[in-house]
Amino acid sequence: MRITAVVVVVLLGLLVAVDRIAVRVAASQLATRAQRAEDLPSRPGVSIGGFPFLTQVVAGDYRHVQVDVRGRTEQGLRVDRVHADVTHVRIPLADVINDRVRQVPVDHLTARVELTFTDINAYLRGHGTQATVAGAGQAIRVAGSVSILGGVYPVSGTASVGVQPDAVTFTPQELTAAGSVLPPALRETAARLLTVRVPIADLPFNLRLSSATVGADRVIFEALGENVVLDPNSVGVSGVGVSGGGVTGG
Repeated sequence: MRITAVVVVVLLGLLVAVDRIAVRVAASQLATRAQRAEDLPSRPGVSIGGFPFLTQVVAGDYRHVQVDVRGRTEQGLRVDRVHADVTHVRIPLADVINDRVRQVPVDHLTARVELTFTDINAYLRGHGTQATVAGAGQAIRVAGSVSILGGVYPVSGTASVGVQPDAVTFTPQELTAAGSVLPPALRETAARLLTVRVPIADLPFNLRLSSATVGADRVIFEALGENVVLDPNSVGVSGVGVSGGGVTGG
């Protein structure tokens, strides 16, 4: 009985070791496929949840996969981090055994997209807009100089955050000029000139922004991806720009 117990323990240990090795190999392969599919400059971090892993391999259904993309830059806009939670990545075992994996469909994907204020401001400067944005607790502070009726006014104040599926807009709400409140006749014009829109197009995994919260040094977006297919033969093309008028200084 003692020998049998030892053998069982050893076999269980070997199975666990094989299971953990298999999950690392699969995570590496998924990282390579995600990099190719999304045309990423470097391999993302990938982890696969759930134990045991080998039962997921047999079923061809990987229940929970996390993908971490760091520092992706497209046309001057750097996205500090995209952390994606993927549910039910489907890869039939027969396709794996016969090396016939061509596409990897996933059922559902949610993500956190993080843009730092440093990267947003660098992007704005690169597009000739000298407005700056920063965190102010749970709010946004926007600052710049606007030209109105022949005068130049250094203006700053709080701004609201407007989220679209592929863009973020910072719209001033309360503005002051050189420490004093702007005259009502100029307030609306100044707010319009200081409004900044930053497109965030072609995120990995067909992500679409849905909401935003303000952190100490960044804006954190919730995003959704549906009907995502990791296809190593597809290469995304990104295009971003900036719109905003009349901003001449920060």
